[in-house]
Amino acid sequence: MPTRKSDPPKAAVGRALQVLRAARDLKQEDLISSVSRRHIGRIEQGHQLPSIGMIEHLAEGLHIHPMTLLAVAYARRFDSASVEKVLKSVRADLSKLLPEDGS
Repeated sequence: MPTRKSDPPKAAVGRALQVLRAARDLKQEDLISSVSRRHIGRIEQGHQLPSIGMIEHLAEGLHIHPMTLLAVAYARRFDSASVEKVLKSVRADLSKLLPEDGS
């Protein structure tokens, strides 16, 4: 999993946005509704870290869950093994935090 030293959050989210946009065969312009192409470009270039609201907006434009964008941001590569490693870590964290009976 990337650390702040190896992959700053801004760069990781921007890289994930680029990868997922390419996987959906979308252009930056395809994500524009209430955000400018320049803003999307700044996020993808790692100059700006998107807010949670912006992550939700971008995920909606990509037709994915916002956690998908974040999982890809924290994966070392865009492949199933890297993404699964992130998801396994999240599941382990949640299993320690959630009550045993699921309530």
